[in-house]
Amino acid sequence: MDKTSELDTISFENLSKKAYEYLNKQQDICTNVYKIGGYQDWYYDQFTGELTFSDKGIKKFIIDYEEVGSLSLKSNTWLWAWENPNLEEKIKSKIGLVRDYGQRRQFEKLINPKWTADQFDGWEMTAIAAYLMKAKGAYRVPSKDSLLYSFMIYKTIRWVDSTKIK
Repeated sequence: MDKTSELDTISFENLSKKAYEYLNKQQDICTNVYKIGGYQDWYYDQFTGELTFSDKGIKKFIIDYEEVGSLSLKSNTWLWAWENPNLEEKIKSKIGLVRDYGQRRQFEKLINPKWTADQFDGWEMTAIAAYLMKAKGAYRVPSKDSLLYSFMIYKTIRWVDSTKIK
């Protein structure tokens, strides 16, 4: 019985293409169903692992997220979340699966913790992580100075009953 799947033989280029197709579909769902991008505020909390969207102090929905990695525009580098000591374990507990897959397939970008990168690379790694982990969508969070971007994928999305943010 042959248990070889497409993921066992796919080229990196084809993996990237399939991952982008997958993530684009998920992002369309997030835009159409949850209207992501249409809320006044968003807030993420490493300790709870939640990304919250709200309007006028009222939570609309909560996303349980996994950190994928970060892109520094200062050093032009990508850093995988699994290697980032500044992140709480809760938000990087599963991303090692992408590294493990990369090791099996010898895909350098998935194995090396830090490497020269640009915005395209950040989205490509996020798309691949979303595809391999069957994420519901993805988000890119800028730092205050917009020199560092944090990329995250959505594990679950849930509506919130009208609750005031405390």
